[in-house]
Amino acid sequence: MEEKLKEILDYYRARDDRGSQETVVQLLREVQELYGFIPPEARRLAAEACGVKEALVSCLVKRYPSLKEAAYRHTITACTGQRCGRKDGAALLAALRCELGVEGEGISAGGGILLQTRNCLKHCGTAPNLLVDGQLLPHTAPEQIPSLVERLRKL
Repeated sequence: MEEKLKEILDYYRARDDRGSQETVVQLLREVQELYGFIPPEARRLAAEACGVKEALVSCLVKRYPSLKEAAYRHTITACTGQRCGRKDGAALLAALRCELGVEGEGISAGGGILLQTRNCLKHCGTAPNLLVDGQLLPHTAPEQIPSLVERLRKL
């Protein structure tokens, strides 16, 4: 794998447009294909190869949802909008955080699941809502969280 990473970095290091945002993102996508995510050391090496600051590379990883900072297989997005909040959305989010072992947003204690929040999922009529790997889970109750998380960990 290290040989393949060196090959990728050498290719981008030789490009005339190596410092452009598009080129850096292309490099990061190739690194992600190699590892399944973009490890911190690879971010540092990518910045060096492109002649940009590591902070820029980190910002790009955060900005592009398709780029992953860590190895996780599933994403749960909890709605924090007003209507979901009125229908037990806060309790739902608290149950998720407890079950996943995270304080805010982040990757679960056991790894494998990323918890995110979004102000509104645009399905207010079915509140409270979650998106699990892009699929809407309407009318979700806090009591459903342990079985949901267990099912995702097995996948």
